Amino acid sequence: MTNVSSLGAASPAVSSSIPAAKAATPSSSSSGQNTAQSFTTVTLGQSGGSAQVYTLPTAKPPEPPVWENASSDAVSKLMGANNNASTPALRFKDLGAALLGRFDTDASNFSQSVMQFASGMAPGNLMETTMQSQLHKTPDNQISLSIQTVGGAQVELTLGSTDTGLAVDVKVTKGTLSDGDRAALSKLSGAFQKAIDGLTANPPHMDLTGLTQFDTTVLASVDLHASVKVNGDNQIIDFHADSKTRSVNSSGPMGAMKVAVDLSNPAILGNAKQQAQAIAGYLKQFDYEQTRGHGDASLMGMFKDAFSQMNSNYPASQQQAGMPGVFKLNAEDHSLLTGLADFTASVTQNTQFSNPMHSNESDTFAYDVSQNSSVTGNGQLNRAITQRQQSHLSASYHEPLSPGLQLRLTTDKNSQNYYYTQIDDHASSEASIAYQLGALTKASLTQSASQSKRVQKYVMGNLESDVTTPQSSSWVMDYLTQFKAAQSANSKRTAQDSYSWELTLASINSMAVLQSDPAQLSGRTSKSS
Repeated sequence: MTNVSSLGAASPAVSSSIPAAKAATPSSSSSGQNTAQSFTTVTLGQSGGSAQVYTLPTAKPPEPPVWENASSDAVSKLMGANNNASTPALRFKDLGAALLGRFDTDASNFSQSVMQFASGMAPGNLMETTMQSQLHKTPDNQISLSIQTVGGAQVELTLGSTDTGLAVDVKVTKGTLSDGDRAALSKLSGAFQKAIDGLTANPPHMDLTGLTQFDTTVLASVDLHASVKVNGDNQIIDFHADSKTRSVNSSGPMGAMKVAVDLSNPAILGNAKQQAQAIAGYLKQFDYEQTRGHGDASLMGMFKDAFSQMNSNYPASQQQAGMPGVFKLNAEDHSLLTGLADFTASVTQNTQFSNPMHSNESDTFAYDVSQNSSVTGNGQLNRAITQRQQSHLSASYHEPLSPGLQLRLTTDKNSQNYYYTQIDDHASSEASIAYQLGALTKASLTQSASQSKRVQKYVMGNLESDVTTPQSSSWVMDYLTQFKAAQSANSKRTAQDSYSWELTLASINSMAVLQSDPAQLSGRTSKSS
């Protein structure tokens, strides 16, 4: 029999005792006094037997941090403070801003890393060098920013982290930085940090707006690449912006999304109010499609962030009306257009196969939308404008027969009670405007939407019903007569007339964004010439 007890105890017990005396100081220890110790008594055999006293080992302090270079600068001090944080978001806290802000006073290259090891786990100099290299090249989480200046210099910043280390790099190649370059770089410090904070959040989100707002006369392009761990899976983001294009691509555990914007046709761009209205209209469409197709809210949230951010704060155009191939559009022209730059955008969830008895059934969500515009003609008086929008939703999902129940499909027929729904939706919009010798000859807006919903009902694994419901609607509006009359009356218009006409154009423009729901289109009144 084995008993664990305090000294002299008659019944089994566990006793841990710490004497009241304080631990000896180095001086008192040298004079022969004993240091205080924790001890536990363990009695082997019957009660009353001899006792063995075991001293509990004291915790050893962690190894000192291992630095790649001297650590007295501001960036290194921030790294030291962040390195023991528990998440990438906290490890990278304020670090991106500090790296770009460094250009205020220092344009030299910079490399630093810090690693922290548990007591007795220091790997030695050779292994430290190898681990430092890996920390820079292949960390668990890495975010890099690449900026090209108009003068040709290339600036690259990289941040990397693992559970035990943090690394940064700053490199300037292909030229030197002017004072204007350095000021423009430093100005992006807050935007870079916001992007980092968003991408390292859990769940991650997009906050790239600030990185689109750079001076295109100083900086030619901005690129960001990120690979971060989200619940053990990699979330990868690539962003690019220059004076002509913007794009963001993302892939991760839930799926992929991409948005690309073409800024090369400034004539079609509307004012800020019109653009905000168009973005709001599109975001409303995205919500509708997510609900209809049972899309993942987190993935669609990132898609909505990317779409609105890529389509906000367009750079000022360097093109002027009157230049070859550059046209100036009037208020009537703009009222039929969205006001946004042309774009392509898509979001696709990773396919899931949730029914082991029917491998042909999958849970999917794929949505794409685009806008394409052309402004052609041999001069301002003979111009033609066409703007086309399209969208497509393809989705499929499983649902329980009764709302609120949890669906768990297995190979057991008793579990095979569900609806399987397949969605296939299309929508389009086309605005068309034309002038000959300065006279308006065409002004129309045509929209259509079609939907197909197939629902299969299974009970105990048997197909009981299979119903496909189609729905479609179209709407055509010809504004030629209305616009011609308004343009001919321009010189006679009073202030009140001008205000009323602005309201009319705003009302027309509110319908410029495509409509995915046929029911919404069927409620409009069509008018053709």
